[in-house]
Amino acid sequence: MKHIYEPGERTPYPVIIEQPTFRDVIHNMELPEFVPFLISIPLGTYMGYRTTFNLQDVPQSRRQAFGMLLGLTMVIHFYMGMKGSAYKLMGFENNGLRWPKPEHKVKKYDFTSDFHGFWEDIIRSEELDSL
Repeated sequence: MKHIYEPGERTPYPVIIEQPTFRDVIHNMELPEFVPFLISIPLGTYMGYRTTFNLQDVPQSRRQAFGMLLGLTMVIHFYMGMKGSAYKLMGFENNGLRWPKPEHKVKKYDFTSDFHGFWEDIIRSEELDSL
């Protein structure tokens, strides 16, 4: 849901690169972005083994299906890491930078303050005490 910001609206974190290239995204990847890929190796192995367990009579098909499932899992998780890296560069996720004036935070989707005040009013009301 990173497209909900209107043109000219400030992102939650300062922008490093507004439209990062593939090379920028890859060079920005660090350990947190590689963790989904590293988790995908044992996860894909387990999923591939469990999915192809019934193909024991056809070993060639089992090897091909196992390899495709493992490869697909790894590609999907690597894409997730790249997406997180790109969002950091564009300022939608925490990139370690802060705005100079923190009072100008994005308050567009702050629903908790009204909800919190509503429940405080109900709890403090005298009608509740009379019950």
